[in-house]
Amino acid sequence: NCRVSELESGDAVGELREPGERLLIAAGGQGGEGNGDGYRRTRDSRRNYPPGGSTRARLLLSMTLVADVGLIGHPNAGKSTLLRAATRARPKVADYPFTTLVPNLGVCEGGGGAMLWLDIPGLLEGAHEGR
Repeated sequence: NCRVSELESGDAVGELREPGERLLIAAGGQGGEGNGDGYRRTRDSRRNYPPGGSTRARLLLSMTLVADVGLIGHPNAGKSTLLRAATRARPKVADYPFTTLVPNLGVCEGGGGAMLWLDIPGLLEGAHEGR
């Protein structure tokens, strides 16, 4: 799922729920010869380009992603190593605790299907801050 909302107000503009689904957020202008032509000395941009009200909006795109497998556990338990071995993901792996500061995703393919794996930072207070 992908939700589109206005950044300031949080009001929903629309949502995409199915693959291939489309959402018109802003309609195009009236067309013309492009902005570059309006700056030439021989042309007057006010005459060549009809006014067509413009709208600006700051939007927030939020994606909901549900993993099939969540790797959780204490720091330095081998979660990132397992994700690296089972998928093509390349999370940072090191021999010190709190290497994983942000979640990592990987796709494990096999058996006629694919599963999304999620490596979550160590489940200790402050782990996401590296302490």
